[in-house]
Amino acid sequence: MKKLTFVSLLAAVLLSCGSQKAIVPEWVHSKPIDQSRTYVYGVGMSYINPNAAYQQAARSNALADLAGEVESQIFDETKLLQKEDIGGFSSAFSSETSTKSHIKLEEYEVVETYSDELRYYVLYKLDLPFFLSRKAENDALAASWIKEKLLTANESSVNLTERFHALADAIDKAIQRDFLMDPKFKVETQTSFISALRNIENDIHANLLVPENTFYLGLPEQFSAILNFNDKEMSGWLDLRSSSGRFSLSSHTSSIGCNKTGNTNSISLEISIDFNKILPQNDRLVRLWLKEFARWKISQSVYFQHTLVSIQGPTSLKKVISEAVSTKFTVSEEAPLKIAFRGEEHDYKMSNSRNKHVVSGNFVLTNHQGDILWSSNQMEKFGISSDKEASRRAAYAEFSKDIQFFILPQMIRNLNY
Repeated sequence: MKKLTFVSLLAAVLLSCGSQKAIVPEWVHSKPIDQSRTYVYGVGMSYINPNAAYQQAARSNALADLAGEVESQIFDETKLLQKEDIGGFSSAFSSETSTKSHIKLEEYEVVETYSDELRYYVLYKLDLPFFLSRKAENDALAASWIKEKLLTANESSVNLTERFHALADAIDKAIQRDFLMDPKFKVETQTSFISALRNIENDIHANLLVPENTFYLGLPEQFSAILNFNDKEMSGWLDLRSSSGRFSLSSHTSSIGCNKTGNTNSISLEISIDFNKILPQNDRLVRLWLKEFARWKISQSVYFQHTLVSIQGPTSLKKVISEAVSTKFTVSEEAPLKIAFRGEEHDYKMSNSRNKHVVSGNFVLTNHQGDILWSSNQMEKFGISSDKEASRRAAYAEFSKDIQFFILPQMIRNLNY
């Protein structure tokens, strides 16, 4: 009986011990605050998932939290200053940088970890005075390194590519050290970068030479232009854009060709620096900054006349066809394109003493070499009236509408607009 009682008591004790839960650390609910401001803390949490690196995720979250604490301690007015800086970063660069933690933390340590059935927690701490001392030393070294790079970027005797690379390296270092966000460095750093960029741009000499020829819509092969540089390497890192059509810049010949003219008479060509081409090895943020602050470009308008066409067909229909196509083409006997109407017109007397005038045939578009570029299906238009002349005018009106609304759009689609 005594033995049974002892076993029962032992089981009760063991059951009681097993039911006790681990004590949850205070820092899980409330992050520690050091009143002396010697240490700052960061807490990170991640849900436990054996199929994911949840511990690493918790550490990353703790590090981000710690970085936020450090930032608030050393420049808690940053966000206010950024809002007041109306002439500061434009949206693309700032949207990239504002979502990232810029403080590069060193010498932080893990204080404690804790986990329950669902979550894993990490507590980091960092010695703030020591960190600030090390940061000041590293900032001074970085600032000196940036100044050396800017000397190269500002030197006119150095080739343009090397100067851009030096400026990009300086910007990269500034982003790493947070100089473009920290109020202590931001204004001076950004001003020096913009000044160096303007100095480089002022030493870029290029002009676009467009022959004084007449260019026509739909005939892209007739267009050509040459881009002259003071530095031949430039041709490999320029970007060409047009307001209409499709143009291309050859880096080998420095020539501009046209693949499609578009259907607008006046076309603007704009040449600017493509930093993805000249600085592919640099961080995307560096290229974004340069793209947003760069001002160098070449702009020129090129005029394309309506495409010249000659009209072939029955004499009585040539005027109708010419008037119908004149909204998109210029009619001339000496033209590189020919619109031929292969058809005829007839009058028929109807049983009710009315007259039916019929125009039938199809259109063919050819170039000056006689190659068929496009041909239409067989068409037939007519007009009916008791008056023969009225029936002819009615048939011509329907014929003209068909040309404008059906034939012309098909022709244009088959030309290089």
